Amino acid sequence: MRGFVNLNKPIGMTSSDAVVKVRGILKRATGEKVKVGHMGTLDPQASGVLPIAIGNATRLFDFMLDKTKTYLADFMFGTETDTLDGAGKILSTSNVNVSEEDVLSVIPELVGRVEQIPPQFSAKSVGGKRAYDMARAGEYAPLSAKTVDIYDIALVGKKADNVYNFKIVCGGGTYIRAIARDMAHALGTVGFMSSLVREQSGNFKLSDSVSLDAFEASPVDFVLPVDVALDGVEYVDLSGREAEFALNGVAIDCQKDNSIFAVRIDGETFALAICRDGKLKLTARL
Repeated sequence: MRGFVNLNKPIGMTSSDAVVKVRGILKRATGEKVKVGHMGTLDPQASGVLPIAIGNATRLFDFMLDKTKTYLADFMFGTETDTLDGAGKILSTSNVNVSEEDVLSVIPELVGRVEQIPPQFSAKSVGGKRAYDMARAGEYAPLSAKTVDIYDIALVGKKADNVYNFKIVCGGGTYIRAIARDMAHALGTVGFMSSLVREQSGNFKLSDSVSLDAFEASPVDFVLPVDVALDGVEYVDLSGREAEFALNGVAIDCQKDNSIFAVRIDGETFALAICRDGKLKLTARL
């Protein structure tokens, strides 16, 4: 078995817990142990799209990690928590009155290719330790800034005093909690992310997702083909001698350098490949 489950992860569950749940459901349904992995962490306090790969589809992790994500997020200004979300302890408060005009004025400086420092409560490794383990122990983790792509931050509306809702489109590896922190700092105050829903990850959309309960009731019906993740990727169909070469790891001639292709043999997607120096080189056998 291989493919994807477009899971609507509930609030309060870690991405790893969701993987364990899906693995258990599939094992009970098929009687076999199935390799399962998620395609990009979604915070426990967030809900929404969590693509979970099954079987050899897990080899597409690096490919999926770079895909564009879309979120709906609430930011609360005037209060800071240690985790930068609603689950953390309040560290400080600020008597502010943030207006829509204030918010709109700082958004442009947060959009683009930016240097973002991850939250202290994150899975980043520092000296062999997870940053969140250090933070829980009261230790400061010296985290380096990482370059991330934030394509758009749109103000959707005001939900309450100092609470605003945003639609955010960004690249992989972006921390929405860190955007809340950085926006608050730009406004001269503190803030945190009070809610988060991931609406889309690559080709996986919230409108097409499945709840854990629905998946457990009929798991096989919700396993999507591996090609779902490859929508928009150009296909190369091989047969005969070229197919034999590919199956034996021999590079094949190609013309679009630095382009990614999905390789099909006899109509079945066989691998992901990249064209470099005029040769098609497999990057993930599926």
